[in-house]
Amino acid sequence: MLKTIKKNTFDAVASLMIIAAVFYLAAITHIMPVPEIALNRINEIATDVMDVLVACGTWLISFLP
Repeated sequence: MLKTIKKNTFDAVASLMIIAAVFYLAAITHIMPVPEIALNRINEIATDVMDVLVACGTWLISFLP
């Protein structure tokens, strides 16, 4: 039971941190807009990370029977 409580507490704290980070980034970009060059670079990095995650997921799925 203690393990479940710790996991639930961790999930709640992690969720709150993600929500806070999203609101913080939204506030920063609303108050101080990010230049177009920076947005393009962020988009490139996000696309590269997504490609790696898809490749890793495909590789892991290939091990399933």
